[in-house]
Amino acid sequence: MRKVLVMVPDLMFGVKIGDVVRALGGTPVDVTPVTLLRHAADADLLVVDSGQLNGWSEAVRALKADPQGASVPVLAFGPHVDVAAQRAALAVGCERVVTRGKLAAELPTLLQATARGTRQPDSAAPAALDEQGSVIPSKGAV
Repeated sequence: MRKVLVMVPDLMFGVKIGDVVRALGGTPVDVTPVTLLRHAADADLLVVDSGQLNGWSEAVRALKADPQGASVPVLAFGPHVDVAAQRAALAVGCERVVTRGKLAAELPTLLQATARGTRQPDSAAPAALDEQGSVIPSKGAV
């Protein structure tokens, strides 16, 4: 993993993500919904907070529609109770959707498993939600 885009408004959590990306040999790049497409061309992953950031879904939708950004995998996270945001993340094309707690607990593994060039072939399929709104990982997803 070389370049990881981090669209996370929580400064402390964003720093934690950046530290782990660097420990894995990558370069974290802080982006906003406005600056995302400028940095997408050579990115291996986008990590996005679907629970606290205005405009995130439109930004991801634009990324997936952009020829240079369409292949960038997206790891979205948010509160476990925000089922609407989880569904929205799946609807706009996020490859992986997890709770904030799962991301915090398994950050290195999730980054490596989702990043371009390091994913298992079948992990690109979006996850689904069960009747209670819990994320059901796709085959091969963490």
